[in-house]
Amino acid sequence: MSTGKLLILTERFYPEEFLINDLAAEWVARNWKVEVLTQVPSYPHDRIFDSYRNLLFQTTNEWNGIPVHRVRTLLGYNRSVVRKIFNYLNFALLTSLWCLVHGWKYERVFIYHTGPLTMANAAVILHYFCRKKCVIWTQDIWPDAVYAYGFKPALWKKLLLDSYVRLIYSCCSTIGISSPGFKERLRPYTGKEIHYFPQWTQQDISLPLKKPTGKMVFTFAGNIGSVQNLELVLEAFGSLQTDAAELRLVGGGVHLERLVQLVRKKQWRNIVFTGRLPRERMPKIFQESDVLLLSLKPEFSLTVPAKFQAYLAAGRPIFGIITGDTARMIQAYEVGIAVSPELASVRQGFLDFLLQKPEQFKQWSQNAQELSQTLFKRENIIQQLNQYCQPSA
Repeated sequence: MSTGKLLILTERFYPEEFLINDLAAEWVARNWKVEVLTQVPSYPHDRIFDSYRNLLFQTTNEWNGIPVHRVRTLLGYNRSVVRKIFNYLNFALLTSLWCLVHGWKYERVFIYHTGPLTMANAAVILHYFCRKKCVIWTQDIWPDAVYAYGFKPALWKKLLLDSYVRLIYSCCSTIGISSPGFKERLRPYTGKEIHYFPQWTQQDISLPLKKPTGKMVFTFAGNIGSVQNLELVLEAFGSLQTDAAELRLVGGGVHLERLVQLVRKKQWRNIVFTGRLPRERMPKIFQESDVLLLSLKPEFSLTVPAKFQAYLAAGRPIFGIITGDTARMIQAYEVGIAVSPELASVRQGFLDFLLQKPEQFKQWSQNAQELSQTLFKRENIIQQLNQYCQPSA
């Protein structure tokens, strides 16, 4: 007999700021019986949030009446790659043990896959022991992401990773992807149908064009880590030595201090670091910007970053220092300029924006808002997800 319950398996959940919060709230508003399995919140500062205890297992009804089951977080992941890997394995092990005991209570399981695929390890228990239908929404592709972080694809590693990827996707009845380019990369690992569910922005931040100030403001907003390729961006902008533009980096991360020191050493002008700001401050940040900047290393060419949708919703031209699907969308839908992540190309991209007329900025902004309200429209995407995730009444 069906319980009519949906379990969400996710590494991150409220009060951490991720898209899954919005999706869970939507499902609760539809009167679905939703529960969440996650870890004790610590992201992005690598410390346990106030009022939380880092217990091995615990359950609370802390948000929108949703029962939230949490497993212990292994801290230190921002300071050590080894600790980061062990935290991934810790989550995989503890959630698998939890599902071995409790997984039978749920009709369906929705896996919000960000980061390592090991976070979906519990799908093996849920599929083979509990006989549950699992839906996975993949935001990152393995084994590509593993190699992109510097792990060399030796033969034994490749065989091991390939086998693990096949195992996880074999345990999922429905596979969703957040980027169209993921489809062909997943094809060798599964013969199942793959559905494209793009991400959406959580805030209605459509803004009027910025009033002219005599200085063009380029803004990067988001995590500042190695994959964002920001040293290249800073070098290209710094080489301009211009007072006609300002580059703002809004956010925090493991590479923030390194970039701050680089700017000081090179004495580059008009580069501002704001640090991490609350989500409610972002509309004002976007409003003060002429161009929103998106940058990723070439190894992540298949990924469409979540900030792309937020940028579109803000109605600002996008400067994409990126290859692959995101670059093609920027060009095809005419929402800005996309260049390859090479010094000369990035430098020229900055110059091209400085030479554009106001009419072009207006057109880019209109195109961005239109794309946000069509391909990335929140209601349409959620409706598609509902077809595969809704449990019985």
